[in-house]
Amino acid sequence: MIAKSRKDLFLGLLLMVLPTAIISFPLLDFVSEHYSLLFLDKGLLIVLFSAGIGAAYILHSTRLRFLLVFGLLILGLYMIYQAISVFPFTEFDAYYIANRFRINATVFMIGWFTGFGISRWRYFLVFYSVALIGITIVTIPSSGELDVDQLVWLFAPPVFYAFYILFIKELLHNIRHQAKIQYHKIFIRVVGFSTLIFLLFWLTTQLLDSKFDALQEQIGGSDGSDNQQNQNDDDSMLDKDGKNQFRLKDYTELRPRLRQSDELLFCAYIDNFFAEGVPNPQYITLYHLNQYNVNLERFEIDPDTSLVKDIFLPDPTTIPNYFIQYDSSVLLHDRMEAEIKPVKSTIYINQLSPDVFVAPSTAFSCQPISVEEEFREQYRFAYNVFSEVSTLNSAYFVYNARDPNIREFQKQRYDLLGEVEGYEDQPQEFMDYYTRMPQEGETYAAIRNLADSITKDAETPIDKILAIRDYFLSKDENGEPLFEYTLTPGSPTDPNIPDASLLHNFLFNTQKGYCTYFATSSLFMLRSLGIPVRMSVGFMTVDRSHNNPGWYWFYADQAHAWSQVYFPEYGWLDFDFTISNEGAAEAPAPDGTPPTPPTDAPFVSKGIIEAIDTAKNELVLQVDELLINQIGYELTEAQDFEMDAVRAKIYAGKTAIKLHELELGDSAVVVSFDQKIAELRPPKQNENGQDYFKRLPDPIIIDEVHTAEREEEIEDELEEEEEKISDSVNRWVTGLVAGLILILLLLFVSPYIQHQILLGKIRGNSDLGSKSVAIYRHLHFILNQMGIGRGSTTPMNYAIDMVDPKYQTNLKGFIEAYLKLKYSNEPLTDEEKDLIINFYPDFNQTVLNYYTSKERVINFLKFNRWFYYIMNLNLRRY
Repeated sequence: MIAKSRKDLFLGLLLMVLPTAIISFPLLDFVSEHYSLLFLDKGLLIVLFSAGIGAAYILHSTRLRFLLVFGLLILGLYMIYQAISVFPFTEFDAYYIANRFRINATVFMIGWFTGFGISRWRYFLVFYSVALIGITIVTIPSSGELDVDQLVWLFAPPVFYAFYILFIKELLHNIRHQAKIQYHKIFIRVVGFSTLIFLLFWLTTQLLDSKFDALQEQIGGSDGSDNQQNQNDDDSMLDKDGKNQFRLKDYTELRPRLRQSDELLFCAYIDNFFAEGVPNPQYITLYHLNQYNVNLERFEIDPDTSLVKDIFLPDPTTIPNYFIQYDSSVLLHDRMEAEIKPVKSTIYINQLSPDVFVAPSTAFSCQPISVEEEFREQYRFAYNVFSEVSTLNSAYFVYNARDPNIREFQKQRYDLLGEVEGYEDQPQEFMDYYTRMPQEGETYAAIRNLADSITKDAETPIDKILAIRDYFLSKDENGEPLFEYTLTPGSPTDPNIPDASLLHNFLFNTQKGYCTYFATSSLFMLRSLGIPVRMSVGFMTVDRSHNNPGWYWFYADQAHAWSQVYFPEYGWLDFDFTISNEGAAEAPAPDGTPPTPPTDAPFVSKGIIEAIDTAKNELVLQVDELLINQIGYELTEAQDFEMDAVRAKIYAGKTAIKLHELELGDSAVVVSFDQKIAELRPPKQNENGQDYFKRLPDPIIIDEVHTAEREEEIEDELEEEEEKISDSVNRWVTGLVAGLILILLLLFVSPYIQHQILLGKIRGNSDLGSKSVAIYRHLHFILNQMGIGRGSTTPMNYAIDMVDPKYQTNLKGFIEAYLKLKYSNEPLTDEEKDLIINFYPDFNQTVLNYYTSKERVINFLKFNRWFYYIMNLNLRRY
């Protein structure tokens, strides 16, 4: 297609070139991210592409030869590239400048070719839109794991563009030969079509999105192994299994991009405060990582070391309710001797896997508890945690706080840690292990030099730590932050760059990364200075709930990595060097009130059910483990206890059952909140267990009985889950098929609906002028559906050359009368009036009788002809 007039050129630039440039912006953004190491300017890429496409469209619309111009452009750009390559820059400058020019020039040439294609080839943009969809598919793997919503909106722009181009090409083709173009009507049609497509797309997503999300979630659970493997491979700090449960990976690595979600994992009450009502949040620690894999650029748990013994990792699901599992040995290895306090936390699990133990460091005990009935739909599991916490630890280390209590705390901590001058008295094995660095590679030598430069004026370890913190928070010569938090730091892709690692790229090139980048960098800088430090992974604690001090909500995007620095006497302290992450800090605030933790159970027993009396609501439990007022007793011989179950809630797993559904021989945990037991004095020093147990009420009034989940209930749940998946799949597929059928039916019946609308206008108009317009449009519609479209032919030539010879009608006479009525000041004669009034029935019958019934039906069902009629703006001119 060659533009032959200014109107063609203007409309082409406005309706084709401009939208094509805009739709290409995401692709150019991807290019700038992919080559982030070259510091490509995304804005410049957009300008170059837009300039290329616009200039080529204008020039080649004048029949300028493409091959000659394109060849000269390539030759000129190649000569400039060669000149840059041999210019006496430094080695690095020459590389960056030459390759930036090469990519910028390539983008400009692609824009030029696109502009040429638009100007010369009628269906070029159709293929261009298909190519955009293909490129979108190709770039999905590099975008991290995407949910259904993200995928839909990722594909929306190119798909919308494809429909838009089909519409625009037909529109411009139809109006090309018009003598006078009514631009406001074109604008209305373009805006109307775009709005209609957007509304249809939005409505479709609203109707199908929730079903598809549910289907995705359930299908994920139908194949746990495959899904688990897929999740293990994604760019996230978390794994997600088929039951929509998360767990933190036991390693953390530098990646070009990190995927996060905002799903609620758990909430916690941490009983730790600076002063009354002023909470002191603690980071939640899961693992300490000390083994560094240079090739993968990641920290892992070191399975061989004998130095890491201060981590407590029980499986809470294996501990009976209200019983306590503890490991006091971790307290012997946490190296804390001063500024210590015990802290109790209560954890409520939402989408975190229940077998994952989370707690402030250093945890040493875990006690599963019941979840109140009103919260069981939201929280699947709960437990108490007891930790030995340093009073110097806080999530408020890096950032200045306004609260005077926190600022005073920070000052006091600095004064205390300032007394530590070095590590001369520490064991050599300990120092060697926690100051170990890779020995080879320019990156690590550069890190040593950078650390020395940053801390040259610092003397004590805390001053060196603060110097490194201030470096990450510093600004450049333009007053902009030197470092930036981002989930998409990009990757060095060119092997010619010396020591092209993600860590080197972060510290010395882009200064953009997420928590693992800051933690890894700070760890190696501190180790190079002889300061013992290790990597910690867990969850960042953010204090958002001002109405419920001490309660914290943890979302998936709070999975975090940070540094722990060792100070003699004070142990391992959290130091988070990651600069502000607004995404996690602004995660959704928790709705509603926090769950209600139950009071401590004064009596918990575990044993075998020996007898059940449903008439008296009593049972006998042969007890082998006993917990009275948090003091544990292991019985050398099992002892029978009679229990009153009148008010007891009985559970098989999570399912509430009746007393008569219990079976003799069942293993059970029985809980009592009886105040009489709570007030029972502790046993005397010489009092044996049997004598002490006699002080318990007889029978013991119990409140809860917990037994194992029944096998048949597990099978029923599996069958129910499979049925839900099957039903969901069937409903979704049925809905999709029904929707497609409905759309197809609407398309097929659209011509018939249009026919009835036009007939209604003819019959409903008594005014001769309005009636003539309705007849004029209806006859064009009938002829169009029968395959005799008018196109750009004038109405009179259309009647004389195409219609009247074929059907033996008098369309010429009607057109003369119609045009005279519409444009002439002379009144119509009676014969002309009769011709207009009586023209419709005879003409309609004559044309339709020309075809068989089958041919008429088939012609009316041809949607493409109806679409052409709707698009034909020539009808508006007469």
